[in-house]
Amino acid sequence: MHRRFSVFAAAACLAAIAVSSATLADTSPEDAKDYRQAVMSSLGGHVSAISLHVRGRVEDEEALRNHAEALALTAAGIDKVFPEGSNVGDSEALPAVWDEPEAFAEAAARAKEATASFAEAARAGDADALRSAFRDVGASCRGCHDRFRQKRAR
Repeated sequence: MHRRFSVFAAAACLAAIAVSSATLADTSPEDAKDYRQAVMSSLGGHVSAISLHVRGRVEDEEALRNHAEALALTAAGIDKVFPEGSNVGDSEALPAVWDEPEAFAEAAARAKEATASFAEAARAGDADALRSAFRDVGASCRGCHDRFRQKRAR
């Protein structure tokens, strides 16, 4: 049952990314921004849940694999949720996202690679590889956030 759900969830994520990539061009700037924020919140939620697994506070290998797959699938479309003109309203995205497209594309590629490697480590079940891959995910997130996101007030 859980395996079937995992396959369905992965297929749904891929379909959503494919549809969103094709339709964001016709989306209002405000809706594109709202969508981007929802996607980024989703990524953050998976990272938070994974962190609990990696730190040994939650033990459910199947759930960890599901979060890892969802994280990788969602991150695979990260560069698509920043369409030109969507830096409107209350947004943490810095103009550098659009002013430095090559640098942003490189940061997005690092996130895609890190999350895909993490999902692979989660499937393999090697705890050391998992921790190392999760550190790489964190570094890719920080690398993008440090350069392309406004600093949050603490």
